[in-house]
Amino acid sequence: MSEKLIQIRKLMAENGVNAYLVPHNDSHMSEYIAERDERIKFISGFSGSAGLCLITQGSTIKDSSENSEGSDIAYMWTDGRYWLQAGKELEEGWEIRKTRVADEKSWYEWSKENLKEGDVIGYDPYLLPQGSVEARGEYLKEAGITLKAIDENLVDQVWSSTQPERAGAPVTIHEEKYTGRTVAQNIKEIMDKVEENKSEAIVIPTLDQIAWLTNLRGQDISYNPLFFSYAVIYDKSGTHTIRLYIDEEKVKNITEYLDENNIEIAPYDQVFTDLSTGEFKDLKFVVDANDCNNKLYTSLNPDNVKNIPDLVGEIKFIKNQTQIAGYRSSQIRDAAALAKFFSWLENEITVKESTLTEYEGAIELEKCRAEQDLYMGLSFDTILSSGANGAIIHYKPEQDTAAVLDPKEVILCDSGGHYLDGTTDTTRTFHFTEPTDFQREMYTRVLKGNLDFERVKIPNKKLHNIKDIDAFARAPLWQVGRDYAHGTGHGVGHFLNVHEGPYMKKWRAGMTYTDEPGYYHEGEFGIRIENLLILQEDPNVEGFLAWENVTKFPYCRNLIDTKLLSPMDLEYINKYHLECKELLTPLLQDNELALRFIERETEPISH
Repeated sequence: MSEKLIQIRKLMAENGVNAYLVPHNDSHMSEYIAERDERIKFISGFSGSAGLCLITQGSTIKDSSENSEGSDIAYMWTDGRYWLQAGKELEEGWEIRKTRVADEKSWYEWSKENLKEGDVIGYDPYLLPQGSVEARGEYLKEAGITLKAIDENLVDQVWSSTQPERAGAPVTIHEEKYTGRTVAQNIKEIMDKVEENKSEAIVIPTLDQIAWLTNLRGQDISYNPLFFSYAVIYDKSGTHTIRLYIDEEKVKNITEYLDENNIEIAPYDQVFTDLSTGEFKDLKFVVDANDCNNKLYTSLNPDNVKNIPDLVGEIKFIKNQTQIAGYRSSQIRDAAALAKFFSWLENEITVKESTLTEYEGAIELEKCRAEQDLYMGLSFDTILSSGANGAIIHYKPEQDTAAVLDPKEVILCDSGGHYLDGTTDTTRTFHFTEPTDFQREMYTRVLKGNLDFERVKIPNKKLHNIKDIDAFARAPLWQVGRDYAHGTGHGVGHFLNVHEGPYMKKWRAGMTYTDEPGYYHEGEFGIRIENLLILQEDPNVEGFLAWENVTKFPYCRNLIDTKLLSPMDLEYINKYHLECKELLTPLLQDNELALRFIERETEPISH
């Protein structure tokens, strides 16, 4: 058992808890978090972006025989994207539990069955959303198990002086020529909905929603242009005003902009007292309990709170024409960077026979992106994997452990960039020599699923979630008993989080979504193909919506088994490749290698 677990269990005993939850969260329920908030990584060694830990005292387990030592157990739950990674990274004393698997229990189901009546599970109220605290608390109460809030995080106490400091970079203005919306428009649309719900104010704890609301961007979380803050919109002397709770040093450079947009500044932590005992304590508030941490929610007067899920998200998810134009143009420039990279990579490892690692390749790809206009940085850690590493869905090459890129193996690259006019997320899988028949088959089935999802026409009426059309992406794999252990896609923010909703109950024109089926053969290779789609009114079929694919980079001709494609598939791919060639050729005139690569990869294919 690690010394860190020993110290945590000592603190658990001092605080009167039998188990302790460590979620992969910050105080704003962010998916990607700052180094200071990487508590799971510190305590367990697991570095993925999705997980939840439950640390128990062995004496509290009903049947401790399932643990080889018969005593203390520390569990880490994560989904299929990270099972292989977690198996490699978890330190001594930890056991992986799988989520999104039918016969695997969640942490609260496991706790209800295995902890004892009267046991207490501790948690940090800043790190759990109110909705989870309420739902899980009621569920566990049936077994006589209670949740207990502990304000001072136990992992932080062990981490102590070595825990990283908060970032402090200045906030910058994201100009209206890129956003297509003013702050006043954002405020009005939100407050119209607040007032429709017979409320007076709204508290917004979610960082990407605050950045969108204020047309501001920051650098507080790697790969996410966000800044730590809370926001309250309320009526001040007849004017809708934003009170932004933030480190004042970060906004000293934009005071005139703040004044012009009715944004007032208050210290970051003051939000709790303002809501509980300050001037806001008697206002009728709207809040999303799934995005609001337990500490913030319980600062509000419970008689004056209305839980309205995704009120801000439903506005933010719908991209306007300025933003859509930005996605289109930024995707083309991003594809030019990919063309320069993949042509360089192929030449390096096949012609020059260079010994090039995945890590070195990722560095080169970032350089190619940095040459593009309006580039602001990567949108996530580049996933560049060779051979067996491709089967690790969210693999990240590290300098000391990265594999050599092998031209005889399948190479998977999932990467993206932030631009002032949009955010990109593209995956392409290549093989530069002779793939096996099985690799060609699985690549082509993934490609067919990608195309079938993209070509779906969606009735412009209520659809509950992505599962209504998810089967289109999986069906070619299901036909041969295969599948993939991750979602088919996600929304993409506009120079914001690369992962955003939609979580709405109705699909609407203007939503973004990625189309990224895959296949992962453990120990051998991984395949994924990802495009960014925007939902539009179908000009040809009244009452239906259709996807527009704004990613403009060709598929790997060498991996396509044309025998598995219909004439319609071939025509569709050839038309797409011709468009890619026409759009990219003008941007690659200074790079003969990239031009030749695009010309080859976009040549028509046939049976």
